[in-house]
Amino acid sequence: MEFAIYSVALVLGYAMARYITEQTSFHVRLKGIWLHHWILAALAMAVLYALEIQSGEVWGLLTGVALEGLSRKNWSIKEKK
Repeated sequence: MEFAIYSVALVLGYAMARYITEQTSFHVRLKGIWLHHWILAALAMAVLYALEIQSGEVWGLLTGVALEGLSRKNWSIKEKK
C-alpha cells in the first residue's frame, strides 16, 4: 500500500506543480543561474535522503514536482539572455 500512496502523491505533486507554474511567474535567479522548481525539488530530496526521511507522501510529491519541471521545454540551469 505504501507504493499506492507514493503513486498518488507523485500525480498530485506533478499536477500541483503544473498548476502553480502556469498561474504564477515567480522565478529564483542568482547571478545568471536559474533555479527551476525541479532543481529545488532535487535539493529537497537530497536533504530528505541525508536525514533518512522515508515518507512516501513527501517523496511522491517531490518526485512529481521534479518530473513536471523536467518535462518542460526550457529546463536548463543557465539563464538565457
